[in-house]
Amino acid sequence: MQRFLSTFRLYLFMTGFLVVAFLLELLLSGYEKHRLYNALENLILAIGLLSFCRLIFPKRRWSLFQVITCIFILFIVLLEGAYFLILDAVFSPSAIFIAMETNVSESLEFAQDYFSYSVLFYVFVILVSGFFMIRYEALRSSELNFKWLYYVGVLGAIIGLRHPLIYPQNLPFTLSTGIIDYWTTSYELNKQKTNKYGGFTDVSADLSGDELYVFVIGESTNRNHMQIYGYGRETTPKLTAVQDELTIFKDVISSHAYTIASLTRALRLTDKIKDGNIIQLLNAASFDTFWLSNQAPIGLYETLVTKIGMTAHNTKFTSSETWLYKAPHDDVILPHFKKAVKKEGSKVIFVHLLGTHGAYYMRYPDNYKKFDPDLRRSKNPKVDHYDNAVLYNDYIVREIINISRARDQKSFVLYFSDHGEEVFDEIDYAGHSVDQNITKNMFEIPFVLWQSKAFQKEHNIEQDTDVKFSLEYLAHAIADLCGVQSNNVDYSKSLFNNSFKSSPRIILDSIDYDLKFVK
Repeated sequence: MQRFLSTFRLYLFMTGFLVVAFLLELLLSGYEKHRLYNALENLILAIGLLSFCRLIFPKRRWSLFQVITCIFILFIVLLEGAYFLILDAVFSPSAIFIAMETNVSESLEFAQDYFSYSVLFYVFVILVSGFFMIRYEALRSSELNFKWLYYVGVLGAIIGLRHPLIYPQNLPFTLSTGIIDYWTTSYELNKQKTNKYGGFTDVSADLSGDELYVFVIGESTNRNHMQIYGYGRETTPKLTAVQDELTIFKDVISSHAYTIASLTRALRLTDKIKDGNIIQLLNAASFDTFWLSNQAPIGLYETLVTKIGMTAHNTKFTSSETWLYKAPHDDVILPHFKKAVKKEGSKVIFVHLLGTHGAYYMRYPDNYKKFDPDLRRSKNPKVDHYDNAVLYNDYIVREIINISRARDQKSFVLYFSDHGEEVFDEIDYAGHSVDQNITKNMFEIPFVLWQSKAFQKEHNIEQDTDVKFSLEYLAHAIADLCGVQSNNVDYSKSLFNNSFKSSPRIILDSIDYDLKFVK
């Protein structure tokens, strides 16, 4: 027995380390079945890696590879545990997309917004436990006894990690899957940046040169916090003042609850990225296209949405977030919008706002602090910050409408958000999830259309504001609204068309929204 314990002490220490991590998660969050599977997966992986190293490397190299293995497992436990405690979700391939698209400034905002002493405590305990395991056990030499058990460990890991309840929890598998998918998507979008017309050939539009079509893309805006959608607070007074001029669609959702997945799907016509995006189609229809964005765009952190935007003929990015420079408020984009609308010819302008993106308190200037968090009249101060951000966003959207109206052209402004946001409405949480622990507020978005009188005279837009629609088919609706004729457009998928046919609204690629959230 003593010889056995001497040989496999590191295995026992590793088991104890993972048990401590699991118990900490139970203490700080509560029991979740998938976390038990995750703990088992980490144990199987650790045993398999340690056994494999002892089988293929000479004994004098054991300490080195034991340390490497322990550091690797420590990294996995820290990443998965902190992610779970912050977002109450398992690290998934979708999370890789988020990580690859997040710049340093956004990371700092996230850390400030979701700072928690419980997470800090978890990280401290795990780091200390991991240090002692590595310092006092991983570096220790042991004898080559019970060699057959190492083969059992490797074989057991191979079999165990393939179990359908276990392998989705495997972080190396998740990382590799997410990174491969990300770079595949990025590669296809890179090609579109230099191919502004895509493969679209049978495209036409009856243009007079007087067209001014504007699409305002908001960020993380939950329509249930907007006055024009019945919210109890006056968060959209400027849009409410012109409510009679607006078509307010009441039941539009996003197909995902985070920007990358939602907009990369919304701005293309099919499930296949290589089939091209809506901006390429508009270019082929002889529109002069613009992409104006207040979201950080370039360098190492160039985003997938940015790459779609850069297929436009004209691009302008007003934010260049760094460690010390924070994103400006959205009014910075208005002078560039005014300049764009003055250009001659038929124009389609996309305006991508920061909107109500967390951290909410950074999304509005001091003079829009209408709902004072210090008065504690809400469930959480973040609710007040969020409502102030919605109030400021109301000003920005109304200004874009005013600028467009002043041009007295055949024009419209369509405002929508990339996805919604949970702000303590259904659960004790503020933010949006990647693909777990979702609420309807993360998908329910504003979808508001303003039309000039000149545009209304020539177009008969479907006015059924109760129609159920998903951003999954937004590109078809945009093409239809802009009067584009093409075999690539399915007009039955446009809520603006009389031939519109409703279809199941799928979220997260596989869930029927209307069955998931029965009203």
